[in-house]
Amino acid sequence: MESKQFIELALAAEIKYFNESVMNLSDEELMWQPSAEANNINWIIWHMSRVEDMWFNFFCQGIPEVWESQNWYEKFNLPTRDNGFEHTTKQVNNFPKLDLGSILQYRSSVRSSTLSYLNSLTNNQFSYIPREKRPDMNVADVFVQIINELFQHIGHIYYIRGLFNSK
Repeated sequence: MESKQFIELALAAEIKYFNESVMNLSDEELMWQPSAEANNINWIIWHMSRVEDMWFNFFCQGIPEVWESQNWYEKFNLPTRDNGFEHTTKQVNNFPKLDLGSILQYRSSVRSSTLSYLNSLTNNQFSYIPREKRPDMNVADVFVQIINELFQHIGHIYYIRGLFNSK
């Protein structure tokens, strides 16, 4: 199996589990926080999408993120460079409720962009280091990191839903 095929399988599995994790999600579940210092599902979905967009478009390819090129930041009235990294508790607590359908459309656009990028790569390009300031991160490392992070956040969504339903 080629590297690209393996990554495509991992991303397809991620979408499957993600879609299951947000199926029939109520607005109350979307915004509920287990504690004042915890993330809510609304923020997690946005962050997952932004991180994938930033790493593969801006970091790896040096092109504008889907967030910016398709004006998603304007649709959500949020900053162009914000992706949730280092958000404070106050920022998470004050993060606006996003329309779930719209954020899922943004996420779908990001995934299409990610898959286009993946399919453009040759095997040798996986070892390419896109940023001199991050010599420890080649393209393959970015795919590993993002796939890992996305699955972790799916676990967070399931956990929050479980806590919500047990209250």
